Amino acid sequence: MGIRRAAAVVSVVVACLAAQACNLTPVARESDAPIASGSTVFQFFQLQSNMDRALNIVFVPDTSYGSMATLANRQNFLDDIADVVDTGYWQNQVFVRNVHLTNFFYMTAAGSAAAPTSGICPSVTWPAQVSTDAAFADLVLLIHTNELRDCRSGNRATTEPTSFRTVVHESSHALFNLPDEYCCDGGYREVKPVLYDTSSECSTDAANAGWRDCVSFTANSGSNWWRSEDSDTDIMSGTGSVVLEMGQADWAVARNVFDDFGTPGVPTVFAPDPWDRP
Repeated sequence: MGIRRAAAVVSVVVACLAAQACNLTPVARESDAPIASGSTVFQFFQLQSNMDRALNIVFVPDTSYGSMATLANRQNFLDDIADVVDTGYWQNQVFVRNVHLTNFFYMTAAGSAAAPTSGICPSVTWPAQVSTDAAFADLVLLIHTNELRDCRSGNRATTEPTSFRTVVHESSHALFNLPDEYCCDGGYREVKPVLYDTSSECSTDAANAGWRDCVSFTANSGSNWWRSEDSDTDIMSGTGSVVLEMGQADWAVARNVFDDFGTPGVPTVFAPDPWDRP
């Protein structure tokens, strides 16, 4: 399933936004062609034809899907990533209102994710083609069917196809470099105006004046961090299955990324307010 920029497709997306519902229906075909000769990367949903003007996300199948040369296996994978986009990314306003600045692709080369040998993150084997065919990607997301606690490392991350909150959470790490906002075993670093390593920086930063609420929590290193958000619960701090919105501080960071590509669509609500999509 490959969709390039076209008036009809843009109209469909606009209608989806208005109705607050979209259902992608990809179809695997023998005639599907990769984005370049010899590549293992194919279009999935691409509105921005200039890949330098968008965030590019590439999905990688776990070996449990079977050979992607078999159309039935590829169809199963495409159905799963359609759900990842529909019920993951497009349940969050930052992503759905910026469909014009976000492209989706998939690989036919497979990887694998297994239980960690140490720490909390999965042990991942990536296909070699990630470093070549998918070198353009801002995020490479391995879709695995076994139950794991997922993580991001650089521009790579893992998720189960039905862990829709995890999809958006880990993607927000990789694409916007947002930190975790929960205690006490996440990835913490100073990212203003979200997270600060001193109380004074948080309480005097003009960038967070519109929602300032400096709350300290203890990271696994034993150091204190100060979070400034307009809600206790958002996509970077909440747990459970619901895909949450970003807080205003998260959006300030994400917007800086989108500004490099074009005019971003601004969310109409922020966490904890729900966006009641059916």
